Amino acid sequence: MSAYARIYQGLVAGGMTAPDAAAELARLRAETGQELAAGLRAHATEVHALQPNDSHAVARKRKTRFGAMNRAADWILAVTATGRLTTTPPQRTNRSTP
Repeated sequence: MSAYARIYQGLVAGGMTAPDAAAELARLRAETGQELAAGLRAHATEVHALQPNDSHAVARKRKTRFGAMNRAADWILAVTATGRLTTTPPQRTNRSTP
């Protein structure tokens, strides 16, 4: 059984409280982010590694792309740790006219 199914069953059956489920989901989200960031860093190292016959311009481009992929991995770690992937849109008031 997957962790998500276990959390769902715990909530439905009453064996798990909502704060416990939220904490477990946050742990799973952070773990997934760490794995994704590690994979992205490994891919960046593999694809953008400097080659001995690279010219200065090609080496500069490889370093730039490598840095961009590492910054993306940093961003993935940051947003999965906090759980804030996007900003929350303002809520409409139910008293306003359409």
